Amino acid sequence: MTQTLSRATRLRRAAIATIALVTVALSASISVINAPTADAAAASDFQAGDIISDANFFNSSALSAAGVQAFLASQVAQCPASNGQPCLKDYTQSTPAVAADSYCSGASGGLKTAAQIIADSAVACGISPKVLIVMLQKEQGLVTATSPTTYAYLHAMGQGCPDTAACDTRYYGFFNQVYYSARQLRIYIAQPSWWAYQLGNNNILYNPNTSCGTKSVYIQNDATRALYIYTPYTPNAAALANLYGTGDACSTYGNRNFWRLYSDWFGSPTGYPVLGDMGARWQAIGGSSSPIGNPVADEVCSWSADNTNCYQNFDVGAISWTPATGAWETYGSIRALWASLNYERGYMGYPTSGPTNTPGRAYQKFQAGSIGWSVTNGAFVVLGAMSSRWIATGATTGPLGSPVAKESCANGGCTQAFETGLTAWTPSTGAWDVDGSLAIAWTQAGGASGSLGYPTAAALTAASGTYQTFQGGSIVSTAQGTIVVSGAINQKWLTLGAMTATGTLGAPVTAQSCDSAATPAKCVQRFERGSISWSASGAWETTGAIDAAWQGSGGLTGSLGPATQAAATGSNGTVSQVFAGGIIVSSGSGAYPVTGDIFSRWTAIGGTTGPLGSPTGPQVCGTKDNGCYQNFQNGAISWTSATGAWETYGDIRTRWAQQGYENGALGYPTGAPVNTSGRASQTFQGGSIAWAPGSGAYPVTGDIFSRWTAIGGTTGPLGSPTGPQVCGTKNNGCYQNFQNGAISWTSATGAWETYGDIRTRWAQQGYENGALGYPTGAPVTSGSTVTQRFQGGVLTVP
Repeated sequence: MTQTLSRATRLRRAAIATIALVTVALSASISVINAPTADAAAASDFQAGDIISDANFFNSSALSAAGVQAFLASQVAQCPASNGQPCLKDYTQSTPAVAADSYCSGASGGLKTAAQIIADSAVACGISPKVLIVMLQKEQGLVTATSPTTYAYLHAMGQGCPDTAACDTRYYGFFNQVYYSARQLRIYIAQPSWWAYQLGNNNILYNPNTSCGTKSVYIQNDATRALYIYTPYTPNAAALANLYGTGDACSTYGNRNFWRLYSDWFGSPTGYPVLGDMGARWQAIGGSSSPIGNPVADEVCSWSADNTNCYQNFDVGAISWTPATGAWETYGSIRALWASLNYERGYMGYPTSGPTNTPGRAYQKFQAGSIGWSVTNGAFVVLGAMSSRWIATGATTGPLGSPVAKESCANGGCTQAFETGLTAWTPSTGAWDVDGSLAIAWTQAGGASGSLGYPTAAALTAASGTYQTFQGGSIVSTAQGTIVVSGAINQKWLTLGAMTATGTLGAPVTAQSCDSAATPAKCVQRFERGSISWSASGAWETTGAIDAAWQGSGGLTGSLGPATQAAATGSNGTVSQVFAGGIIVSSGSGAYPVTGDIFSRWTAIGGTTGPLGSPTGPQVCGTKDNGCYQNFQNGAISWTSATGAWETYGDIRTRWAQQGYENGALGYPTGAPVNTSGRASQTFQGGSIAWAPGSGAYPVTGDIFSRWTAIGGTTGPLGSPTGPQVCGTKNNGCYQNFQNGAISWTSATGAWETYGDIRTRWAQQGYENGALGYPTGAPVTSGSTVTQRFQGGVLTVP
């Protein structure tokens, strides 16, 4: 069939003629454009009526400007520019602005790269940038040229060069050639009646030499029709037989080379189209060079009110899409596991990301979780919150590495093992990872089924190490090792700031130790800056000097036992802490325990706010009669099993000291100091010491003490002693003066008091040295008369 133009305009004739001229001129020079590749096109696949599909031809977003640039750069390693022009990958041009019309949306002006010009023209006119790239190679060999000529850039696409006239200078230059060629292809589609070739049967020449004959071609689509209008010849058998070379004298190569170049560079031009978001994703991951290869079937879609989705299978995988999840590829072991779970119909749902690959590992997110894979362990599902936590920690490149097993659920939660740790989840605690040495210690403690239960937070790193909290305790990892802190001790440690910068105790340095024989039970754990002990009274910390004193007294198993309350600071600045068996007080004198009966007595008289104040030394035992004592700021407390614990202080203690303390005649105190009417006294094993203002303190012992006590002591008629007991008087007697009299004693007479007028009268007689001698009885009062018997008589005073 002879080509006949339905509308004989010069421009349109020129367009057809130009294609014929350029094709003939170049048919020999570019018939071999590049050597065949390992996956080169096969001539048997060429279909004259279906050179390229509409989907591929009109896919204007098939490559971005960056994608075009990357492709151009991949075709030329070096460009010496020996002809004065850069190669296409390095080419730039200052382009004019082009207004939109009914065929193309126009183009902005400015300095642009060849890649930008190609991509912008493709989008503006709705033609695939891949088609434009192939045509640039087909017409002038520009894509692979290392020394392109000025002519090649001026006539890059053969646009505006009719057979019978000079090329139209309006179309000179790379930008004009690319943009207006794309526009011309769009005109072919928009105005089909203008052109001789139509869809359906057409007789197409083999060569401009009409004697070479024609071939009846059934044109199946607009894209193929546009190619034949642009280059109006079909390859003969000789051209196809030598697909990468030349045929015979009747051979032409334009449409053959277009099909072959597209096949080699971008896959089958008539292959299954990859459309929309799936097409964009396929291109983003490398298109034909991507991990999934080329499509092997059309997309399959389901469109309904509540289930809109598509998928398309490729050589080694697929792309799945929903409006909610987007388009994502699946392949390899991850896809195999997903397939075994019934793809999107199973509980994993659709992929929500592409695979993330690192050496030997990969993972991919799905609606219900993720799938992780490693070359060593294979692929495993990670579900829900545990998947989110795993991904948040870096997934396969994080501290856990890849999963090595399925999840395991027990005790209201689930765990999953990874290469270097685990993830664990319950509805109440959420999902957390347990890594490294913490994971080893947790597993050794029974994991989620052990006393620690599930993790309740992420691991925290402090200056001295790392720790992580669990339902039943914490695990701490330091340079010294891994230690568990559990139960009430753990709760107290956490409230004290654990290992944070403001924490009281710092990291644990020992494991928890318990006295299993104790009733009730008691436990302790040492930390960097103190201890926590636990008993029925709760868990309490000890720090600083108090902790050192507690440890020095035997700690948990010593006389003090566990702490029963927190340390408290008194108004006098002392710090004290109560324990099961006593107290430790820290003051300027140091920190000292007070225990046993001495503690009980000290507490009974007011402790640090009582008359004794704070301890100034430890309890000392092994004194006379296996006794003990402890010194305080203002005195001491002495104890024996026979006498109990009693304090001594002030002038009474000073006098007792002068007597030799417990080693003297007085022995140990047997009662507390008694204060009455401004006077004081204290009983001892061997007597008493009494004190009065102005007189001082003096001991009262023996029979004189007994008699003094019998008549009321300091509250009796004599009052307090005013001097020591004096012995060696007549008949080896003794006496002691008191505020209101005296008591005299001999072994023959016993001890009797004298006071008042009778004592005055007896003094006038010379006391025991006079005629009356020693008293032999107590004063007897009858009415207003007082009578007292003596060795030598009786004294009576009215």
